[in-house]
Amino acid sequence: MTGKFMDKKELIDYLLKANEWQKFDCKRVLKKPAKVLETIVAFANTDGGMLVLGLEDPVKAKNRERLIGINEKKENVSEVLRLINSEISPAFGGIRHFMIPILNREGEEDELCLIVIDKSNDIHSLRSGDTFIRVGDKTIKIGANEITRLKYEKGSVKYEDELSGIKDLDVLDNDLLLLYRKEVGSASEDLWQFLKDNALAAGRNGHRQLTKAGILLFAKNPAVILKKKCSIKISHYFGTKQVYTGEPNFVRRPFSIEGPLLKQIEQAVVYFEEVVRSSPPKLKGPTFAPSFLIPSWVFQEAITNAVIHRNYAIEDDIQVRFFADRVEVESPGTYPGHITVANIRSERFSRNPIILRTLNRFAKAPNLDTGEGVDRMFKVMHESNLYEPLYFPPKIRPYSVLVVLLNMQRIEYWDIVSNFLDKNGKISNKEARKITGIQDTIKMSRMLKEWKEKGLLEKKGEGTSGVYYIKTGYDVPTDFFA
Repeated sequence: MTGKFMDKKELIDYLLKANEWQKFDCKRVLKKPAKVLETIVAFANTDGGMLVLGLEDPVKAKNRERLIGINEKKENVSEVLRLINSEISPAFGGIRHFMIPILNREGEEDELCLIVIDKSNDIHSLRSGDTFIRVGDKTIKIGANEITRLKYEKGSVKYEDELSGIKDLDVLDNDLLLLYRKEVGSASEDLWQFLKDNALAAGRNGHRQLTKAGILLFAKNPAVILKKKCSIKISHYFGTKQVYTGEPNFVRRPFSIEGPLLKQIEQAVVYFEEVVRSSPPKLKGPTFAPSFLIPSWVFQEAITNAVIHRNYAIEDDIQVRFFADRVEVESPGTYPGHITVANIRSERFSRNPIILRTLNRFAKAPNLDTGEGVDRMFKVMHESNLYEPLYFPPKIRPYSVLVVLLNMQRIEYWDIVSNFLDKNGKISNKEARKITGIQDTIKMSRMLKEWKEKGLLEKKGEGTSGVYYIKTGYDVPTDFFA
């Protein structure tokens, strides 16, 4: 969503309708500057967001009665801006502020102060040592254990670099390791030295051991060696929903794909291709074609990204769920570094750079490592007349990355509505009818409802005239001043 296309009035109206949540907060300037700073740090540590000073809490006032302005204690705004530069450690350049002229609720000329905070690759604290994150609409102080968890999530501490305690090379898949050495053109005859040179082992003679990356990439069964869940779990269902009562609606009993990461990816893709081949044929033009329409390459990219970028410190498998109308790929750990739902098509950050590098060096690498994989997924789905991949935001999936590939042809009007949302951030039934040429309000409502049920849209606002829709995960236009 590019809120930068809104004018000032549209932005103010948007802010008045936005609820406080993980990426949005508003405060009167009577609040102590130090408390305001806690919220800024929490945004940087979580998923970024926008803080509006001079705007009353939506619980305490409604509509334009919320426009208090900053004049009631303007010096506090200056103090907040000063503290940003002096009290946040480490220093963070991803904070911008803008003054928006308004008429406050008394009808006087005033301003709102908008502070836009990017998601940071680092973990930030106040000089006092206190560290905060955003949970829902709350700013929460966290302790040492949660800070450690956050370091793994951000990728500032890397599970793959840790020593495994394994000193016996017999646990390795020798055929796979031999293939890798051959394909990278290794001249080293010392296997330990080769592993060490590639960050797959560490230590000196007598004290050498495999890193966790070495185990994940080349052990015969990493889940057994590491004694943790680090595999791919496949669940395949009849229909479009999981049945929780009576007989489970499994096509087959759920199973795990274990082994070295490359083989996990390959076997998951093989199962996907079996699903495509065995799907009931449908008439397409003069011939019959499988009814499972998702391109194999798109699934391969989704599962490869899950394997490469998941948080291996979390005790869970990657979950792949097949339904008649979609495939879900859910990987443990939220979006790493500065990556968000909004920038995932264009930005790059690797939580596990050794795993990424190693897989990419195989001759038949499942990943290109060009930084264009996710964007290409969108383009390939579009070229196949399917809906774009749907990445769910942390507010819906706080501790995982869930991407849904919809197995259905997109309605012709979706491109028009999607492009409008990319430029304007939100759309009403009236606006949707205007740009699509659909005159029937009820027909348009059904379309919007269908897109909402698929997860493509979220419904916002109240009442007949106040309802509007946004793309899933795009709460407020934090890129308005990007």
